[in-house]
Amino acid sequence: MNLNSKVIAQLIQSVNAEERDYLNTCEKQIKEQYKTHFVRIFSTLSRKLSLSTKEKLIQMQVSDSENLIIEDWTVLRLARVYLLSLIQDEEESYVQFINQLFDYADMQELVALYSALNVLDYPSRWIERCKEGIRNNIGLVQEAIIEQNKFPSEHLNEEAWNQMVLKSFFTSKNVLKIAGLFERNNPNLATAIVDYIYERHSAKRNIHPILWLLAKNNLPERALSILSEQFHNCSDSLEGSILFYILEENNVKSVEKEQLTSLNQELALIPFSEDLLERFKNRNVCVQI
Repeated sequence: MNLNSKVIAQLIQSVNAEERDYLNTCEKQIKEQYKTHFVRIFSTLSRKLSLSTKEKLIQMQVSDSENLIIEDWTVLRLARVYLLSLIQDEEESYVQFINQLFDYADMQELVALYSALNVLDYPSRWIERCKEGIRNNIGLVQEAIIEQNKFPSEHLNEEAWNQMVLKSFFTSKNVLKIAGLFERNNPNLATAIVDYIYERHSAKRNIHPILWLLAKNNLPERALSILSEQFHNCSDSLEGSILFYILEENNVKSVEKEQLTSLNQELALIPFSEDLLERFKNRNVCVQI
């Protein structure tokens, strides 16, 4: 699947003239005979780009990158995804070749491969690879799938999706960077989250505020009691504002806003909005310890 022209233009603008010529040569060789040239090009690309180029960070508007979410990608990562997008072949030959790349890739190459899931041809053939990557214990590889990647939300079934979301909390990922997090929220996930909340509360461990947000329509009395306790003990305005919103949504024991606010007089509450969630996401603070 060819990349959006705006993505290619952004890549070309991020390299110098010599590197641009090299990428053009690579494109021709891959299109002519990818089986002969691709592995060499893919594995040696790090040495062909200068240090200042390959570590440069790129981010694009989602509307410009379409099927990719390019946020703080290195040029090297984007260049590898671009090269992968150039491969074209019949399904079985294509799938066999890409699988071999996965099998022998180093960590940085795996990051690029998983980042490219949504631009690889024959998407249904990569669902198991996606699940395998989520099970992977390498943090950077997990992040390439879980954070800012549209493939899981578009192709995983509900069970696999729910497992991925829960694992993102277990492994302290930036959960608000999960594409489709709220769009694919579901009652089974909420039920599992409530059980997880109980486990963390019993173990006297912090409870991520986004857990409450995902389960807000399925909170029994025991969970609401824990939520009230967490809000009462909260000292962070962003987290407290999210908790307060969920308390209000659940009309906890019909408590009036003034009474709830009095539980934590020192907390400066912020109206719940997408901006509030964006601020919380960008802060990227682990609260799962």
